[in-house]
Amino acid sequence: MAPPPGSAPTPPTYQVGLFALVRRHDTLLLVRPHELLLPGGPQSLPGLLLGGVPSGLGTVENALRRTLLSQVGVAVGDFVLLGSHVTRAGPEASCARLNLIFGTEYCSGILNPQPDVLRTALWIPRAQLAEQVPDWLSAALEALPGGPAPAPATGGGLSLFGRRRGAGEP
Repeated sequence: MAPPPGSAPTPPTYQVGLFALVRRHDTLLLVRPHELLLPGGPQSLPGLLLGGVPSGLGTVENALRRTLLSQVGVAVGDFVLLGSHVTRAGPEASCARLNLIFGTEYCSGILNPQPDVLRTALWIPRAQLAEQVPDWLSAALEALPGGPAPAPATGGGLSLFGRRRGAGEP
């Protein structure tokens, strides 16, 4: 919608999202939030938008670390930036969002998704994520330390991101 004549244009709005790709042995933590913050389907990574974090609480890594502890009940090691991508968000996609994806290792804790934020949280074998995942997750998996993703499991059924897969599909 165009601004009324004679009024100053509204400056663009930007947000920053922080998300964690948490690895425990050969599994990865995926969540199903009530409010989707990442594109590509109902599954997502745990994380937050920086707009909701009060200033003065330390680095973005500390904010993400606190979010992981409060959302899913796990403590993690050091973060490594795996990738970033830009999406549109907000009413009528008027807001640009820069999503930063950090890789980290699980340290301790019992998976305990908080029902006010998440529907579920699961440790998923990395091999299940080798095909038909959003581009942002595919790039993060490739950048995750520890080598390339294992060969995908064969068989049909629904993938974790809501796309149908079968033995004959590319």
